Amino acid sequence: MDKALDHKIASFALDHKIASFAYDPKKTEDRIYKFWEEKGYFKADPNSSKEKYSLLMPPPNLTGELHMGHAMQHSILDALARFKRMQGFDVLLLPGVDHAGIQFESTLEKKLSKEGLSKHKLGREKWLEEAWKFKDEVYNSVHKTWTFMGISADWDREVFTLDPKVQKSVFEEFKRFWDDDLLYKGAYIVQWCPKDQTAIEDLEMEYDERKEKLYFVKYEIEGKPGEYITVATTRPETIFVDVAIAIYPNHPKYKKFLGRKAINPLNDMLLKIIEDKRVDKKFGTGALKITPAHDLLDYAIGKENNLPLNYQVVDKTGRMTDFAFLKYQDHNDSLSGEKISDAKEKVIEWLMENKKIEKEDDYIHSVPVCERCKTVVQPLISEEWFLRIEPLKNAGLKLIDKINFAPKTYRKILSDWLKDAHDWSISRSLWWGHRIPVWYCNNCNPNHQVGKDKDMLVSLEKPNAKCKTCGKSDWKEDNQVLDTWFSSGLWPFSTLGWPDETKELKRYFPWDFEITAPEIKYLWIARMIMLSAYFKKEIPFRNMFFHGMMRDIQGRKFSKSLGNGIDPNELRNQWGTDSLRMTLYSYSAPGRDSNVSRQTMNERAKNYRNFNNKVWNIARFILQNTEGEKLENGFPERNKFDETLRVERQALLEDVTEDMENFRFYLAAEKLYHYTWHTLADKIIEESKVILEKGSPEERARRKQFLIHTLDKILKALHPFMPFITEEIYQKLNAGESIMISKWPE
Repeated sequence: MDKALDHKIASFALDHKIASFAYDPKKTEDRIYKFWEEKGYFKADPNSSKEKYSLLMPPPNLTGELHMGHAMQHSILDALARFKRMQGFDVLLLPGVDHAGIQFESTLEKKLSKEGLSKHKLGREKWLEEAWKFKDEVYNSVHKTWTFMGISADWDREVFTLDPKVQKSVFEEFKRFWDDDLLYKGAYIVQWCPKDQTAIEDLEMEYDERKEKLYFVKYEIEGKPGEYITVATTRPETIFVDVAIAIYPNHPKYKKFLGRKAINPLNDMLLKIIEDKRVDKKFGTGALKITPAHDLLDYAIGKENNLPLNYQVVDKTGRMTDFAFLKYQDHNDSLSGEKISDAKEKVIEWLMENKKIEKEDDYIHSVPVCERCKTVVQPLISEEWFLRIEPLKNAGLKLIDKINFAPKTYRKILSDWLKDAHDWSISRSLWWGHRIPVWYCNNCNPNHQVGKDKDMLVSLEKPNAKCKTCGKSDWKEDNQVLDTWFSSGLWPFSTLGWPDETKELKRYFPWDFEITAPEIKYLWIARMIMLSAYFKKEIPFRNMFFHGMMRDIQGRKFSKSLGNGIDPNELRNQWGTDSLRMTLYSYSAPGRDSNVSRQTMNERAKNYRNFNNKVWNIARFILQNTEGEKLENGFPERNKFDETLRVERQALLEDVTEDMENFRFYLAAEKLYHYTWHTLADKIIEESKVILEKGSPEERARRKQFLIHTLDKILKALHPFMPFITEEIYQKLNAGESIMISKWPE
């Protein structure tokens, strides 16, 4: 036992007013947190002789207040960190923040627009100055929430994904990929967000179920007046740049037209009629209009059939191009510059008037939207940088079985995704992020062509070297930045100083525990696994915990646009941090989503506030009735009654320890809650009142020792979940020592 536990307890009740009825978190939490920080309890020691345990915080996006998902993640991390410290480990809980390129720019643009400004009005340099100011404002809010939640992270090691050391890591990543011939640049079809003005990953899209019209458009066969192929489409406004019509093999009605040409109803262009097994027999008429610049499947079919790929009728702003014009008897009506929706109405009207629509049906389908701004995503041809992913995913697949996933089903889910992963579009048309470290010779390479034989250099800083062709030193930097996940995928080792072999990297990598929401398993977790396997030949973390998603009562994700979010700070202010944390643990079963409302969260938090008061009153009773006693190591002359209670308590502590080791935080918290309230308070304390009043001296002595031991052990077991109230009681009980550095009850 801690030697400090030998101090007398009597003064605690008098000097520190433990006899007060309720515990008041507002008067204690700030003081206790400052005490922990001043004592340095959160700091890891890479030189320690203790066994290490490392936990890596998923970096929240630097876009505003932390939400309930962050609060749950960080509370789980902190519970495990505190548990492992008490078990005697050198614990590193490393915090950080992600620059969140697309989302940050969108948030800043909204702020600037209220001031009559924009990125293009300011220019790149002045805009970046505003961005860094805004970054500091947002970060202060994020950090406050962390400290309010009692997170015991090593703040001296905090990392921001645009820090110089991360920039060094990202450049090393890019340079090695370049040297390994895994990078290429070219015009390919990508998913494009017209509002955010950048390419995005498929995984960064959501699908909005919509009811639209399916139009059956007639394409006349060249040289066969009155004969048609009818094509079903929800996007007649893209017919302008159709390059072919594809039918499924052995189409019973249309196979006779193979080798002939159809006439585009909008501009009379001749379209090849081809056959392709990827055409869905069950959709429409079994004939598909091929528009390679505006559909991923069409692009693949067009490329394999040597069809033109670059005709775009929708531009990157989501408006029509010069290809869009309608022919009338006396004039042409240009739709260039019009919104897609307006142009669509005019095209449908024209097709109707010219009897080119056979019929229309109601059609419910999923429309891809940007997960950040909810704008309809446009598949477009864009010149982007890509990473060949084959060697990375193969490296990840070789090691993935070494990771313990909770739930275990996620190993197969991630393995299946890795097997089918396609090349990664790593460039973004943004200003906030890691700028692509490539420089082009202004004289010899004005079109910014990429290749080992081109006039370009890979360099973090502007090169001093001269161009090998013209001998001049006139370099222009690539104007795009790298995808956020390109830097976040390095998080497990860039945070520890890679590519340098630092002592922190040698000691704390691989991480023992990582946590995330399931929604970014492909965007982030898969990338961390691939990049770690490729660069470090090792898994990034030993245990990967997927917590469930907290949704509103209707099962929808929390979002600002829906106005259904719940602010963890409001709950904390009302009920206290310990109560909020216990509420969050009750929803922390791995992989299990929970539907909640402000009312249900309030009810649970109120119940745990009452539990706080119960713990406080238990301590008050025990300390008032054991005046002058010392916490001895063992029980004097145990009798059967006390031994039964001790065995029951020991079984509880063994169960809780096992639950914590296996990341069943919700079960551990629930078991401690029920024992403390229903066994300790309702039964043992009530029985103790009689024994302490009427029992023999021996019985009273045994009972006092049991109560002191039980208070000590239960406070320790509760500490990872309820750090503030347990510290408030324990500090005074131990005459200045901290529960954070006490030994986990065995």
